[in-house]
Amino acid sequence: MKVVCIDDKKLPQGASVKEGDEYEVIQQYVNGMEQKVYIIKGIVNEGRTQFGLHWIGYRAERFIPIDTKEIEIHDEYEMYI
Repeated sequence: MKVVCIDDKKLPQGASVKEGDEYEVIQQYVNGMEQKVYIIKGIVNEGRTQFGLHWIGYRAERFIPIDTKEIEIHDEYEMYI
């Protein structure tokens, strides 16, 4: 799945995503804090935070999928006019 980064603020040390860049997700999972996480192809996906905690992957909220298809929803009344 291809995604675009929309949030590169407050990244842990060693993280290398940049806002506006496209990335390819090779794996996704739910971490211990119940956050959806992406493993991104070709960049650093793990390290230590400034507090010494180990991190693996990037929160999915930092990205939007490129492959999304927009679905238009119309009111039934408008469709018959």
